[in-house]
Amino acid sequence: MNQTSEKREAQLTVDLLARQGMRHAVISPGSRHAPLTLSFHAHPSITCYVVPDERAAAYFALGIAQLTRTAVALVCTSGTAAMNYGPALAEAFYQEVPLIALTADRPKEWVDQGDGQTIRQLGLHLLHTLGSFELHTAASHPDEQRNNERIINAAWNIAHGHVKGPVHVNVPFREPLYGVTQGSASDPTPIHRHLGEPMPTDATFQLLNQRLLSASKVMVIAGMGHPDADLNEALSVFHQGFDALIFTETGANLPGDHCMASIDRLLMALDDEATEALIPEILITFGSNIVSKKIKALLRKQFRGEHWHIDPAGRPLDTFNALTDVVQTSPRGFFDRLNAGMVNPKPATYSTKWLQIDRQLAEVYKGILEQTPWSDLSAFKYVLSALPPNSILQMGNSSVVRYIQLFDMRPDLVYYGNRGTSGIDGCTATASGMAAVADKTVTLITGDIAFLYDVNGLWHSGNRDQLRIVLINNGGGNIFKIIDGPSSSDALERYFEARHQHTGAHIARHFGIAYLEAHSEDELATRLQQLYAEQRCALLEIHTEDVPNEDVLKSMFKSLKHRYEQR
Repeated sequence: MNQTSEKREAQLTVDLLARQGMRHAVISPGSRHAPLTLSFHAHPSITCYVVPDERAAAYFALGIAQLTRTAVALVCTSGTAAMNYGPALAEAFYQEVPLIALTADRPKEWVDQGDGQTIRQLGLHLLHTLGSFELHTAASHPDEQRNNERIINAAWNIAHGHVKGPVHVNVPFREPLYGVTQGSASDPTPIHRHLGEPMPTDATFQLLNQRLLSASKVMVIAGMGHPDADLNEALSVFHQGFDALIFTETGANLPGDHCMASIDRLLMALDDEATEALIPEILITFGSNIVSKKIKALLRKQFRGEHWHIDPAGRPLDTFNALTDVVQTSPRGFFDRLNAGMVNPKPATYSTKWLQIDRQLAEVYKGILEQTPWSDLSAFKYVLSALPPNSILQMGNSSVVRYIQLFDMRPDLVYYGNRGTSGIDGCTATASGMAAVADKTVTLITGDIAFLYDVNGLWHSGNRDQLRIVLINNGGGNIFKIIDGPSSSDALERYFEARHQHTGAHIARHFGIAYLEAHSEDELATRLQQLYAEQRCALLEIHTEDVPNEDVLKSMFKSLKHRYEQR
């Protein structure tokens, strides 16, 4: 091991996290956290990345943790630097991604005493973390040292529990900060947590099985989640055995003919009578947040049946104002147990009907797309079909993720997006972090406001050769022309849409990224080929600033509904 910090608490923190399995740390420049920086830099098992902007750094770490599903360390100096972790920690909290934020601090006696870069850091991120701790400063007594060990072990184990998520550890340091020693003197003891599967009783599953068999319409809605082939197989068996209609979205990463992954495309085509026929008697949900506002609005207004939510921690997620049952177990365990109790499959009527309608609509939609003029909608058609096989898609927020839901899910892609809080503030940084550790191409599709907002997401020391960025530039927050409310306001362009004339050309040049642009369908087809022929990070900017994108989208939905009614 190289020279490491002489501070025992820094040595102990890094050594113990490495022994627990940490392999990545994202560090922002500063002074108070020098002991942690020196110790992470010296450790042979941990790869360190430098991201100067702490907000971007936290999202960068989120991208790594999304892919590796293992906690990444965030390391920053004291003061407002620690506050900048807030947005990404909130996203990780709702997305259930493990992160460990290590915020350096002044000793507690200097808080509120006029010392520089000193704020109230203890409990700073309490509301959006699974745990919040503080280490002893300059621990000298064996009990203090042992307590520091317990805190770091707890941080790791909590972050990797049945429900994963971020943990905050505040680490006060006294000066001097830069002293080093040859090798670590710490010999911490890892505390390993062995998780078992929480599972309700056999009697509970017998009761649930009976209720399912007596219901004529069973619907499953899968929220955001990681790819899970075993869960997907269990869902397929459940669909066949219980005649269950299964709604997913791209972020659920559950492809297959047993699932319907374009909820809004279906709902926008239905009249009132068809919509009423869709409403289930039993609704089963699992996973994190869903994108579709339409299904949420529909079920909140009309659903009056039983809503079962499946959650390993037993959290009562009442998205549709109809929650009746919480089943504390994993989704896979839940469906496996019900499948095992299935003796005689139910006749396939409800799910078969709607799967057929969905396939008919998909064909109608393809025909409409062929006639759609140059616009955001037609651009997505080309981009989504051009993504490399077996690659990763990072979906930007706002209109981008909603457009993507209108297209059939590709089973050879893995879909990610920051839908925990649905903010636009870290899309580029998250994709950059994921690309730094990925062994395949990572494509970020993002909008112009989100891209400009998160420019510092490109400012990092990691490898970016796997990253490709598709920037849809329609000159503002076009989502506000689509949704009700702001679209009719005379303040739309200035305050909601924030119209602008900026492009990504100079930004790409500044960061040494290959730059391409397209202004038409023919040009886009060529540029997409060039984008993926590049051997380094590249940005393709698609210009639709002068196109009435909102009219094209509304016209598509109108045509879809009309052609469905005439089928």
